[in-house]
Amino acid sequence: MKKVFIFSLLFFATASTNNIFGKLNVIYPNVNEAGKQLFGFSVLKLALENSGKSYDLNVSMHRANDLRIRALIKQKKISISDFGTSREFEQEFLPVYFPIDLGLNGWRIFLIHKDRQSLFANIKTIEELRKMGAGQGLGWSDVKILENSGLKVYQAPHINNLFKMLEAKRFDYFPLGANEVNSLFDQYRKYCPNVMVEKDILLIYPFGRLFFVHKNNKALHDAVYTGLQKSFENGSFLSLFKSHKSNSAIFTKANLKTRKQILINNPHMTNKFKKIPKKYFFNLNMLD
Repeated sequence: MKKVFIFSLLFFATASTNNIFGKLNVIYPNVNEAGKQLFGFSVLKLALENSGKSYDLNVSMHRANDLRIRALIKQKKISISDFGTSREFEQEFLPVYFPIDLGLNGWRIFLIHKDRQSLFANIKTIEELRKMGAGQGLGWSDVKILENSGLKVYQAPHINNLFKMLEAKRFDYFPLGANEVNSLFDQYRKYCPNVMVEKDILLIYPFGRLFFVHKNNKALHDAVYTGLQKSFENGSFLSLFKSHKSNSAIFTKANLKTRKQILINNPHMTNKFKKIPKKYFFNLNMLD
Protein backbone atom coordinates (compact mmCIF):
# COMPACT_ATOMS: atom_id res chain seq x y z
CA MET A 1 0.00 0.00 0.00
CA LYS A 2 2.85 2.32 0.91
CA LYS A 3 4.52 1.67 -2.45
CA VAL A 4 1.28 2.43 -4.29
CA PHE A 5 0.91 5.70 -2.36
CA ILE A 6 4.49 6.74 -3.17
CA PHE A 7 4.02 5.80 -6.83
CA SER A 8 0.83 7.88 -6.99
CA LEU A 9 2.63 10.87 -5.51
CA LEU A 10 5.43 10.53 -8.04
CA PHE A 11 2.92 10.20 -10.89
CA PHE A 12 1.00 13.35 -9.99
CA ALA A 13 4.21 15.24 -9.27
CA THR A 14 5.53 14.29 -12.70
CA ALA A 15 2.24 15.18 -14.41
CA SER A 16 2.18 18.51 -12.62
CA THR A 17 5.77 19.25 -13.61
CA ASN A 18 5.06 18.41 -17.25
CA ASN A 19 2.04 20.71 -17.15
CA ILE A 20 4.15 23.57 -15.80
CA PHE A 21 7.05 23.16 -18.18
CA GLY A 22 4.87 22.14 -21.12
CA LYS A 23 2.54 25.12 -20.90
CA LEU A 24 2.61 27.49 -23.86
CA ASN A 25 2.92 31.11 -22.75
CA VAL A 26 1.48 33.05 -25.67
CA ILE A 27 1.54 36.83 -26.13
CA TYR A 28 -0.49 38.35 -28.98
CA PRO A 29 0.13 41.96 -30.13
CA ASN A 30 -2.16 44.90 -29.38
CA VAL A 31 -2.76 45.65 -33.06
CA ASN A 32 -4.16 49.17 -33.51
CA GLU A 33 -5.10 49.07 -29.82
CA ALA A 34 -7.83 46.52 -30.61
CA GLY A 35 -6.19 43.47 -28.95
CA LYS A 36 -8.78 40.92 -27.85
CA GLN A 37 -11.45 42.38 -30.13
CA LEU A 38 -9.60 41.21 -33.22
CA PHE A 39 -10.60 38.15 -35.22
CA GLY A 40 -6.98 36.99 -35.14
CA PHE A 41 -7.03 36.85 -31.35
CA SER A 42 -10.32 34.92 -31.35
CA VAL A 43 -8.99 32.41 -33.89
CA LEU A 44 -5.77 31.98 -31.93
CA LYS A 45 -7.74 31.29 -28.76
CA LEU A 46 -9.91 28.76 -30.60
CA ALA A 47 -6.86 27.04 -32.10
CA LEU A 48 -5.16 26.76 -28.72
CA GLU A 49 -8.34 25.36 -27.18
CA ASN A 50 -8.41 22.68 -29.89
CA SER A 51 -4.67 21.98 -29.77
CA GLY A 52 -4.78 19.72 -26.72
CA LYS A 53 -1.99 21.78 -25.15
CA SER A 54 -1.95 23.72 -21.90
CA TYR A 55 -1.53 27.45 -22.50
CA ASP A 56 -1.71 31.00 -21.16
CA LEU A 57 -2.84 33.61 -23.71
CA ASN A 58 -2.38 37.33 -23.15
CA VAL A 59 -2.26 40.54 -25.19
CA SER A 60 0.78 42.82 -25.21
CA MET A 61 0.28 46.13 -23.43
CA HIS A 62 1.86 48.20 -26.21
CA ARG A 63 0.22 49.45 -29.40
CA ALA A 64 2.09 48.35 -32.53
CA ASN A 65 1.78 48.54 -36.30
CA ASP A 66 2.80 45.71 -38.64
CA LEU A 67 6.46 46.73 -38.90
CA ARG A 68 6.82 46.94 -35.12
CA ILE A 69 4.99 43.63 -34.62
CA ARG A 70 7.44 41.77 -36.81
CA ALA A 71 10.36 43.27 -34.90
CA LEU A 72 8.76 42.21 -31.61
CA ILE A 73 8.42 38.60 -32.83
CA LYS A 74 12.09 38.54 -33.76
CA GLN A 75 12.97 39.93 -30.33
CA LYS A 76 10.68 37.30 -28.72
CA LYS A 77 8.72 40.04 -26.92
CA ILE A 78 5.53 38.71 -28.46
CA SER A 79 4.89 35.12 -29.50
CA ILE A 80 2.71 35.28 -32.58
CA SER A 81 0.78 37.52 -34.91
CA ASP A 82 -1.31 37.25 -38.06
CA PHE A 83 -0.73 39.31 -41.19
CA GLY A 84 -0.84 38.98 -44.94
CA THR A 85 1.79 36.61 -46.16
CA SER A 86 4.70 37.20 -48.52
CA ARG A 87 7.77 35.32 -49.68
CA GLU A 88 9.90 37.50 -47.41
CA PHE A 89 7.79 36.90 -44.31
CA GLU A 90 7.69 33.15 -44.87
CA GLN A 91 11.51 33.17 -44.89
CA GLU A 92 11.92 35.44 -41.86
CA PHE A 93 9.43 33.63 -39.61
CA LEU A 94 7.82 30.24 -39.17
CA PRO A 95 4.43 30.47 -40.92
CA VAL A 96 1.34 28.45 -40.05
CA TYR A 97 -0.01 27.47 -43.46
CA PHE A 98 -3.69 27.97 -42.78
CA PRO A 99 -5.38 31.15 -44.13
CA ILE A 100 -7.40 32.41 -41.15
CA ASP A 101 -9.13 34.90 -43.46
CA LEU A 102 -10.02 32.08 -45.90
CA GLY A 103 -8.05 34.12 -48.43
CA LEU A 104 -10.54 37.01 -48.29
CA ASN A 105 -7.81 39.55 -47.63
CA GLY A 106 -7.15 39.07 -51.34
CA TRP A 107 -10.77 39.96 -52.19
CA ARG A 108 -10.52 43.73 -51.95
CA ILE A 109 -13.42 46.13 -51.56
CA PHE A 110 -12.65 49.84 -51.65
CA LEU A 111 -13.37 52.71 -49.32
CA ILE A 112 -13.66 55.95 -51.30
CA HIS A 113 -14.64 59.58 -50.84
CA LYS A 114 -18.39 59.73 -51.39
CA ASP A 115 -18.17 62.22 -54.26
CA ARG A 116 -16.13 59.73 -56.35
CA GLN A 117 -18.58 56.84 -56.66
CA SER A 118 -19.52 57.87 -60.20
CA LEU A 119 -15.86 57.65 -61.25
CA PHE A 120 -15.45 54.14 -59.84
CA ALA A 121 -18.77 53.00 -61.30
CA ASN A 122 -17.21 53.39 -64.76
CA ILE A 123 -14.03 51.42 -63.97
CA LYS A 124 -14.05 47.91 -65.42
CA THR A 125 -10.39 47.06 -66.09
CA ILE A 126 -7.03 47.17 -64.36
CA GLU A 127 -5.90 49.73 -66.94
CA GLU A 128 -8.63 52.11 -65.81
CA LEU A 129 -7.87 51.47 -62.14
CA ARG A 130 -4.21 52.40 -62.71
CA LYS A 131 -5.31 56.02 -63.15
CA MET A 132 -6.32 56.07 -59.46
CA GLY A 133 -4.15 56.05 -56.33
CA ALA A 134 -4.54 53.49 -53.55
CA GLY A 135 -3.74 53.83 -49.86
CA GLN A 136 -2.11 51.05 -47.81
CA GLY A 137 -0.34 50.64 -44.49
CA LEU A 138 3.42 50.91 -44.22
CA GLY A 139 4.89 47.42 -44.39
CA TRP A 140 1.68 45.72 -45.60
CA SER A 141 2.53 42.87 -47.94
CA ASP A 142 -0.26 43.95 -50.33
CA VAL A 143 1.79 46.98 -51.38
CA LYS A 144 4.13 44.93 -53.57
CA ILE A 145 1.22 43.00 -55.09
CA LEU A 146 -0.61 46.19 -56.08
CA GLU A 147 2.54 47.86 -57.38
CA ASN A 148 3.40 44.76 -59.42
CA SER A 149 0.15 45.34 -61.34
CA GLY A 150 1.08 48.94 -62.04
CA LEU A 151 -1.17 50.47 -59.39
CA LYS A 152 -0.08 53.62 -57.58
CA VAL A 153 0.16 53.13 -53.81
CA TYR A 154 0.46 55.71 -51.03
CA GLN A 155 1.56 54.42 -47.60
CA ALA A 156 1.04 55.60 -44.02
CA PRO A 157 2.38 54.17 -40.73
CA HIS A 158 -0.96 53.80 -38.92
CA ILE A 159 -4.40 52.87 -40.17
CA ASN A 160 -6.07 55.95 -38.68
CA ASN A 161 -3.74 58.08 -40.85
CA LEU A 162 -5.04 56.29 -43.93
CA PHE A 163 -8.63 57.14 -43.09
CA LYS A 164 -7.69 60.79 -42.57
CA MET A 165 -5.79 60.85 -45.86
CA LEU A 166 -8.75 59.35 -47.72
CA GLU A 167 -11.06 61.97 -46.21
CA ALA A 168 -8.64 64.67 -47.43
CA LYS A 169 -8.46 63.05 -50.91
CA ARG A 170 -4.73 62.39 -50.62
CA PHE A 171 -5.44 59.18 -52.55
CA ASP A 172 -8.52 57.82 -54.32
CA TYR A 173 -9.34 54.47 -52.75
CA PHE A 174 -8.42 52.35 -49.75
CA PRO A 175 -8.64 48.65 -50.70
CA LEU A 176 -9.36 46.38 -47.74
CA GLY A 177 -10.25 42.70 -47.44
CA ALA A 178 -13.92 41.90 -47.95
CA ASN A 179 -13.82 40.30 -44.50
CA GLU A 180 -12.66 43.50 -42.78
CA VAL A 181 -13.70 46.55 -44.79
CA ASN A 182 -17.03 47.24 -43.06
CA SER A 183 -15.86 46.60 -39.51
CA LEU A 184 -12.75 48.78 -39.98
CA PHE A 185 -14.88 51.52 -41.55
CA ASP A 186 -17.22 51.43 -38.56
CA GLN A 187 -14.25 51.57 -36.18
CA TYR A 188 -12.58 54.58 -37.84
CA ARG A 189 -15.62 56.40 -39.25
CA LYS A 190 -14.99 59.36 -36.93
CA TYR A 191 -11.91 60.25 -39.00
CA CYS A 192 -13.74 60.23 -42.33
CA PRO A 193 -17.37 61.45 -42.30
CA ASN A 194 -17.36 61.78 -46.11
CA VAL A 195 -16.07 58.28 -46.88
CA MET A 196 -18.22 55.36 -48.07
CA VAL A 197 -17.89 51.74 -49.16
CA GLU A 198 -17.54 51.63 -52.95
CA LYS A 199 -20.50 49.79 -54.50
CA ASP A 200 -19.32 48.02 -57.65
CA ILE A 201 -15.70 46.77 -57.75
CA LEU A 202 -14.03 43.66 -56.34
CA LEU A 203 -10.24 43.49 -56.81
CA ILE A 204 -9.07 39.87 -56.45
CA TYR A 205 -5.61 38.33 -56.09
CA PRO A 206 -4.35 35.07 -54.50
CA PHE A 207 -3.49 35.89 -50.92
CA GLY A 208 -3.94 34.82 -47.32
CA ARG A 209 -3.56 35.98 -43.75
CA LEU A 210 -1.39 33.54 -41.79
CA PHE A 211 -0.12 33.24 -38.24
CA PHE A 212 3.64 33.72 -37.90
CA VAL A 213 5.92 32.80 -35.00
CA HIS A 214 9.65 33.03 -34.34
CA LYS A 215 11.65 30.50 -36.35
CA ASN A 216 12.63 28.69 -33.16
CA ASN A 217 9.11 28.46 -31.74
CA LYS A 218 8.07 25.18 -33.33
CA ALA A 219 6.07 24.09 -30.27
CA LEU A 220 3.68 27.03 -30.64
CA HIS A 221 3.60 26.64 -34.43
CA ASP A 222 2.63 22.96 -34.19
CA ALA A 223 0.00 23.58 -31.52
CA VAL A 224 -1.67 26.37 -33.50
CA TYR A 225 -1.59 24.41 -36.77
CA THR A 226 -3.07 21.33 -35.12
CA GLY A 227 -5.74 23.44 -33.42
CA LEU A 228 -6.68 25.20 -36.66
CA GLN A 229 -7.03 21.93 -38.52
CA LYS A 230 -9.17 20.40 -35.77
CA SER A 231 -11.37 23.48 -35.44
CA PHE A 232 -11.93 23.52 -39.20
CA GLU A 233 -12.90 19.85 -39.24
CA ASN A 234 -15.25 20.08 -36.24
CA GLY A 235 -16.95 23.20 -37.64
CA SER A 236 -16.00 25.58 -34.84
CA PHE A 237 -13.69 27.64 -37.06
CA LEU A 238 -16.34 28.38 -39.69
CA SER A 239 -18.87 29.06 -36.94
CA LEU A 240 -16.52 31.65 -35.43
CA PHE A 241 -15.70 33.08 -38.84
CA LYS A 242 -19.35 33.67 -39.70
CA SER A 243 -20.34 35.01 -36.30
CA HIS A 244 -17.41 37.33 -35.55
CA LYS A 245 -18.34 41.00 -35.98
CA SER A 246 -15.35 41.68 -38.23
CA ASN A 247 -16.64 39.19 -40.84
CA SER A 248 -20.42 39.42 -40.59
CA ALA A 249 -20.75 42.03 -43.36
CA ILE A 250 -19.48 39.48 -45.91
CA PHE A 251 -22.81 37.72 -45.58
CA THR A 252 -25.03 40.80 -45.26
CA LYS A 253 -23.53 43.86 -47.01
CA ALA A 254 -20.63 42.98 -49.28
CA ASN A 255 -22.67 41.90 -52.35
CA LEU A 256 -19.73 39.81 -53.55
CA LYS A 257 -21.76 37.98 -56.20
CA THR A 258 -22.82 41.15 -58.05
CA ARG A 259 -19.55 43.13 -58.05
CA LYS A 260 -17.36 43.60 -61.12
CA GLN A 261 -14.26 41.46 -60.65
CA ILE A 262 -10.81 42.75 -61.56
CA LEU A 263 -8.23 39.96 -61.26
CA ILE A 264 -4.51 40.55 -60.77
CA ASN A 265 -1.54 38.27 -60.13
CA ASN A 266 0.40 37.73 -56.94
CA PRO A 267 3.95 36.92 -58.08
CA HIS A 268 5.18 36.56 -54.50
CA MET A 269 3.40 33.32 -53.60
CA THR A 270 5.66 30.53 -52.37
CA ASN A 271 5.28 26.89 -53.36
CA LYS A 272 4.28 26.03 -49.79
CA PHE A 273 1.51 28.63 -49.83
CA LYS A 274 0.26 27.27 -53.17
CA LYS A 275 -0.01 23.79 -51.59
CA ILE A 276 -2.51 24.89 -48.92
CA PRO A 277 -5.67 22.78 -49.48
CA LYS A 278 -8.37 24.60 -51.47
CA LYS A 279 -10.96 23.73 -48.84
CA TYR A 280 -9.39 26.36 -46.57
CA PHE A 281 -10.14 29.16 -49.07
CA PHE A 282 -13.37 31.11 -49.52
CA ASN A 283 -15.64 30.59 -52.51
CA LEU A 284 -18.96 32.22 -53.39
CA ASN A 285 -20.88 29.03 -52.56
CA MET A 286 -20.12 29.74 -48.89
CA LEU A 287 -22.61 32.61 -49.11
CA ASP A 288 -25.54 30.24 -49.75
